[in-house]
Amino acid sequence: MKEENKKIALSLGDVSWNNTLGIYYIDMRPSIIHYTDNIYDGKFDENGVPMINDGKGNLYYSPVNICQYSFIIHAKWLEKRNEKHEQILDACMNILERIKTETKSTVCWIQNKYNKRYDIKAPWVGAMDQGQALSFYIRYFQLTNNEYYLLQAEKIVAFFDLNVEDGGFKRIDKNGNLWYEEYPSSEPSYVLNGFIFALYGLIDFYRVTNDQKVKKTIDSCVSTITNNIHKYDSGYWSYYDQLKKELVRFYYQKNIHVPQMKSLYILTNNKIFDKYAQKWEKNIKPINYIFVKLMYRILPRIRRLVLKFK
Repeated sequence: MKEENKKIALSLGDVSWNNTLGIYYIDMRPSIIHYTDNIYDGKFDENGVPMINDGKGNLYYSPVNICQYSFIIHAKWLEKRNEKHEQILDACMNILERIKTETKSTVCWIQNKYNKRYDIKAPWVGAMDQGQALSFYIRYFQLTNNEYYLLQAEKIVAFFDLNVEDGGFKRIDKNGNLWYEEYPSSEPSYVLNGFIFALYGLIDFYRVTNDQKVKKTIDSCVSTITNNIHKYDSGYWSYYDQLKKELVRFYYQKNIHVPQMKSLYILTNNKIFDKYAQKWEKNIKPINYIFVKLMYRILPRIRRLVLKFK
C-alpha cells in the first residue's frame, strides 16, 4: 500500500484485497454509542442481539442493525479473541438465520413494512441489507470455518441478480450503468451509501472466493460510481440520493460518505474518490454545518412548491 493510502487508512477498517477479512471497511466501533445511548429506542435480547422499536412500541430484529452491531463485536473479537464476543456473534448469526427467506438458489432478508419515503409497498428487499449480511456471513465463515455459511453467502450473492421488477434490487440505467438499490423504488432513487455497502459485501465475497464473475460485477459497480459520483455533490455538501436530492446530515457526511470515498480510493486507486473524500471532508466546517441544517429544512419545501405549480 502506498504511503499516501496508509495515512488515509488510519481512520478506516481493513481496506484491502487480502483473503483474510479483518475489521469492516468502516470501523463501526465508535457507533457503539448508538446502542449505549439507545437511539433506536430498543433493547438487547437475552443473548445480546439488538432489537429496535418500530415507532409503535413493537420491538423487532433489523438485519442491517444486527449486522452493523456484529461488525462492532467482530472488531473487538479480532483484538482480544474473547469468548463472550464470539457468543454474541453466534447469537446474531442465529437470528439472521431465523429471519432470512431462503429458496433453492437464493437467500435474502425481506422488509415487511411499507416504506413511506420512497413509496415502496411490502414486501421488498434492499441492497444494503443484503450487502451487509453478505459481509457478516463471510466473516462468520472465516471465524467458524463452517462451509455452511460460505454456501449461504453464495445464495446471498445469487439474489444480487434479481432485477427490481422481479422483486430484487438490481437496476440498469439508460446509460448501461449497474446499480444496486438500497430502496428499490419504482422511480430510481440511487442511494449512494447503500450501494457502496452492497459493494463491500461483493468485495468480501470475492476476496475469500476469488470468484471472477463477482469481480466483473465489482468492476461494473465501481464504474457506475465513478461515472455518477459528481451527481451527489452539491458544491458545499453531499446528497443522499439522486431522486430526492436531500443533503445528508452531518453524521452521514463525516462518518459514512467521507470514509466510503476514502475506502474506494484505497481499493481502486482511482483519484476521483480521493477528490471527493478530500472535498467533502473540507466541507465539514461550522459555517457549512449551519447552512446545511438550514437548507435541510428549506430545500424540501422549495421542491414541493415547484411541483405544485408545474
